Amino acid sequence: MDNKKKDPTKKNKIILGIASVVMVAAIAVAVTSIISDQRAKQLSEELAQKHSELESESSAETSELPRTETTPPETTTEATTTPPPEPLVVLDSMQPFIDENPDTAGWIKLEGTSVDNVVVQTEDNDYYLERDFYGNYSQPGTIYADFRCIVNDYDFNQSDNIVLYGHNQANGAMFGTLQKYKITKQNTGKFDFYLEHPTFTFSNLYNEYTYKIIALFVAEVEPWQSPDGEVFDYHNYIRFGTYEKTYDEFMENLTERSEIITGVDVQKGDKFMTLSTCSNEFEPSRFVIVGRRVRDGESPEVDTSLAKLNPDAKEPDWSYIYSR
Repeated sequence: MDNKKKDPTKKNKIILGIASVVMVAAIAVAVTSIISDQRAKQLSEELAQKHSELESESSAETSELPRTETTPPETTTEATTTPPPEPLVVLDSMQPFIDENPDTAGWIKLEGTSVDNVVVQTEDNDYYLERDFYGNYSQPGTIYADFRCIVNDYDFNQSDNIVLYGHNQANGAMFGTLQKYKITKQNTGKFDFYLEHPTFTFSNLYNEYTYKIIALFVAEVEPWQSPDGEVFDYHNYIRFGTYEKTYDEFMENLTERSEIITGVDVQKGDKFMTLSTCSNEFEPSRFVIVGRRVRDGESPEVDTSLAKLNPDAKEPDWSYIYSR
């Protein structure tokens, strides 16, 4: 019979060694994530500074150009055909970014937040999830347009709703500071932020646009998160015209879900932009902001005195989701 006893000290050392390895690995992952976040934020700030300088230079050059007068063409009684539209001209503020990355699709900016970023677009929605503007690995990724959207074309051919995605970074990078707009019935304190910042701007490669915010809400992603198995797949409302994805259905969903009744009018033929980022109420969830593009000749100003909280906003069924 073997009377040898096992050495508890040796066993404890093994456990301690394993725990140490796990701890070191966890620290390494955390440090790597922090460094990646910092690099992404620094790159975003550098690109934003470059874009701002290019915009200033372009504005100065435009103001210095001499104004020229043109003589109206003579009218004739002969039948005429509709002339082709003027060629699209790339904005001076965007050309250098195109030269560095042909995937460049535009620029998004929301005053009062850190969102002042280049927007890219490629053939799928995965490539820039964890790549920076230059294609290098970066966990925060880059803000990108849904590959199905037509972003850069004449107005009549652009998508009815352009969807932009960006990570919700804890340090505020990418779409992290969209949280400043997040309102729920339990937390309405950010209503004042909306009142101070009811618009955002987006430039594609050829034109600069202003959008008036018309809706903001938290959304479920998976059917199991809803008691009736239905979710609002806002990201699939890109071109209104199919039976399933109509303008009326889009507006009905926005109206019943938005935490704010903004008072901004909408009508068929308007162009929209949807900003989508991860939310933190449950996994997976999304925080969504939708803007309506300012129409030709319309003032970009918003009469925020018309805005009010929506007490009947359709929110996710929190108790149902948390009980799952």
